[in-house]
Amino acid sequence: MEKETIRISYSAINSFEKCIRLYYFRNIYRNSETGNRIQIVNPYFSLGLAVHETIDSVINTSPLKRVNIPLSKKLEVFWKKYEGKKGGFVSSKQELEFKKRGLVMLKRFRENPLLSKKSLKKTDKLSRIKLFDGIDLVGSFDWVEVLEDESLHIIDFKTGRSKEGSQSLQLPIYKLLAKHNYNQEVRKLSYWYLNRDDQPVSRKSEDNKKTLAKIKEKAKKIQKTIQLSNFSCSSKYNRCFWCREYDNILSGKAERVGIDEKTGKDLYYIVNGNAVLKKIYDNSFLNEGEKNIIRKRINDGNTKSIHKEIEVTKKDIEKNIDKIKKKIKDNLSQKELKVFIEELSRNKK
Repeated sequence: MEKETIRISYSAINSFEKCIRLYYFRNIYRNSETGNRIQIVNPYFSLGLAVHETIDSVINTSPLKRVNIPLSKKLEVFWKKYEGKKGGFVSSKQELEFKKRGLVMLKRFRENPLLSKKSLKKTDKLSRIKLFDGIDLVGSFDWVEVLEDESLHIIDFKTGRSKEGSQSLQLPIYKLLAKHNYNQEVRKLSYWYLNRDDQPVSRKSEDNKKTLAKIKEKAKKIQKTIQLSNFSCSSKYNRCFWCREYDNILSGKAERVGIDEKTGKDLYYIVNGNAVLKKIYDNSFLNEGEKNIIRKRINDGNTKSIHKEIEVTKKDIEKNIDKIKKKIKDNLSQKELKVFIEELSRNKK
């Protein structure tokens, strides 16, 4: 049986260097029930996908026509794929906040002259670079501007709050792939942090030979790890910040909320204490007085003194607690309810 080719990409390298177990979950592990790979959804991830898909939808349109395309309406269409739990949102209030962020980013993009400039058409079928037998370098570009001298300007859109470090290989990898696929000089590389910058921020890049040498070294480490099947987390607790979320899927503390249409991955919503409490506080199935009782119980571990602080009699509190229990039971899923009870137990005094 022919061995599956290992695909090395910036995201794969990034995952591997954060945590080997994280790399395993994102690139190798498959759901035993469906045979699909898995993806954890969260609001930031969904915001990024919706904004990128909106921009992707206009990139292959001529520059003269792009400027007249209503991006806000485009976003509304793509956003439907990420509504509710499928996007990792715990409430309509949270979802609306993130959608507004997306609209601000697209407004920033729309008002930049880049939209009216010549660019290469986007394709998901870029030719791979063979690093070694059975190991290929892959990737795709967000935007490739064609400059006046026909050289290229590669731009990667960022929708999160964190910045790429100075040693990041993302743009250098894109430079390699662009040279391989288009045989044109790449004169400029940029990140565009759409959440805060009005224009792309250019970055310097080293020689392609040096970049390729670094990538090959990292690819060998990944290949060796796969061959040894040693995907242990290096944390002294055996689970780090990066991989522990995926263990929630294995332990049953996550809800499968659908399948990604493009990648075919099973989508999972992680049920944790913070998310459940935000869902309770953001939604309207409890009134403000009932929410205050929950806050007091969570923060202080008891309800004995609530009536003094929120001006509710002891008798009213006892009466309200039964109502609160029923409303919470009716509006939380079984997994959410279990986590909520654990949260109450954790704070009990």
